[in-house]
Amino acid sequence: MKHYAPLIAALLLGSAAQAAPYCEMLLDGDALPKKYAKVAPVYSDDSSRWIFTQDQLIDRYDMKPTSKKLVQAIVDEFKMRGVPLAIVIAPPRPVVAGQQQLNAAMGANTYDVTAAQASFDALIKGLSMSGAIVPNLSDVALADATIREDFYFRRDTHWTTTGSAVSAIALAKAVNGEAPDLFANDGQFGMDDLTVNDTIDERGSLADIVRTTCGTSLPAETADSFNLTRNGSLLDTVDREPSIALLGSSFSNRYKRDYYRFADALSRAFDEDVENFSVSGGGPIGAIEAYVASGALERQEHKLVIWELPYTESFNSSSFLRQLLGMLRSGSNVSKATVLENSSATSLVQLDDGASIAGIEIVPAELAKQSFSLEVRFDNGSKSKIYLGRRASVPVQMRSPSLFSDLSFIGNRKPIEISITPLKDASIDYVAVFESAN
Repeated sequence: MKHYAPLIAALLLGSAAQAAPYCEMLLDGDALPKKYAKVAPVYSDDSSRWIFTQDQLIDRYDMKPTSKKLVQAIVDEFKMRGVPLAIVIAPPRPVVAGQQQLNAAMGANTYDVTAAQASFDALIKGLSMSGAIVPNLSDVALADATIREDFYFRRDTHWTTTGSAVSAIALAKAVNGEAPDLFANDGQFGMDDLTVNDTIDERGSLADIVRTTCGTSLPAETADSFNLTRNGSLLDTVDREPSIALLGSSFSNRYKRDYYRFADALSRAFDEDVENFSVSGGGPIGAIEAYVASGALERQEHKLVIWELPYTESFNSSSFLRQLLGMLRSGSNVSKATVLENSSATSLVQLDDGASIAGIEIVPAELAKQSFSLEVRFDNGSKSKIYLGRRASVPVQMRSPSLFSDLSFIGNRKPIEISITPLKDASIDYVAVFESAN
């Protein structure tokens, strides 16, 4: 029986010389297949078998003021409906790997693990200040040597079943601490209660890059899987609707199922049924936007909503925050149809002089093609670019016909027109602006 106990001794992470990569072509974006070039260079260590792509080497996570205001507004929308919002972000993979592993793979101390961790901690603090329930999973991953070693796969971007299990336990304890009356038994299942009863194998998305680029086949990684069977009670003999909605990414929906057993671990940690609506490849809001659009939040179908998103999704890319907030507010704003001035590539929305515009609604002609670039032009001559769309991995049956973008928190500027450029063969069926109901 394997248990996870607290770490007594500190981890000593020194510097290391560069180790041999799997092949030199991994460092050259031009030499990589097109699908991998966007994450180049790819750093690797043939000795430790850690692999890192450039998009994982983010060192700035803390939110800018506008992002903080948008997050606060999103959390407030959940509060107004009487449903707490929990946010789960797996800790940065390079931080969990440690400085020594990064130095070995990159050849120099070009990525500062300590600075990245501090910035991630600031992000979690900022999210928590909004009123969302947000455990700091870097604290969980780094507190125990065994958990740190097992939290992430080395040749895949995702957490292991250990990473997902300890994260679920941390979230349950955080919810119990902030809303102790929400669930009867959350917070009682702890890390010392984790016992191994199986394993899973992960072939590795990063191993695929090495296989394709270098012609080197790497073995699958094996991770422990745990006994997550709930104890059960007399109440379990009565059919009950799931009380928790999990709205996440591939961390919660790998291979289009709960492969890393995050939903199972949540169910065990909360002693409640969990409904998993996560979308692999759906981006930061693919699942949660669909949930809001379905009316499930308005109907209060679940007592707790969990928004899980990867650490690689920056909260300072405010487009997705504006899109989610726009969907949340779409039912409370007054919509006003607009006249479009069309050109060969763009459509121009002219706004009434002095109008107070809260946001925009676009109805694409096809559900399967929903990608647009917006340029909002203001009265002082400034411009802002906003992306509005859904990723291809979001199933058509989960898509709302409408896309919304909220234009709050733009300072003292007034929007005077919006230029809309369809992307990826999308086209426009209808456009409206909406004005604040206040």
